[in-house]
Amino acid sequence: MNRFNITIKDLTLDVIIGVLKEERNKRQRVVVNAEIEYDLEEHFLDYVQVVEAITNLLEYKLYDTLENAIDGIIKALKVDFPEITKINLQIQKPEVFNNALIGLSKEKIFL
Repeated sequence: MNRFNITIKDLTLDVIIGVLKEERNKRQRVVVNAEIEYDLEEHFLDYVQVVEAITNLLEYKLYDTLENAIDGIIKALKVDFPEITKINLQIQKPEVFNNALIGLSKEKIFL
């Protein structure tokens, strides 16, 4: 196996995400970080396509929770890029608190 990692740091987007009424009506900033491991067999994993996929999912799916967003993104990336063997995905909401950075992360290993 010939494994590599793509690192995505501080992908910043303004999206609709949350369960509160004000979160459903106004876009808020999220910051995405990811480590994506893949097997390089016949071709490479195009990081531009991966970033575009994450961006499109967050901008158009309008997730209600960070948990649903992370699960949805991980599932969609594995479908679109079957060579992925592991994903560690983190989404943060930097504007929730003035004195803390809040977020959620999940690691998924594909056997």
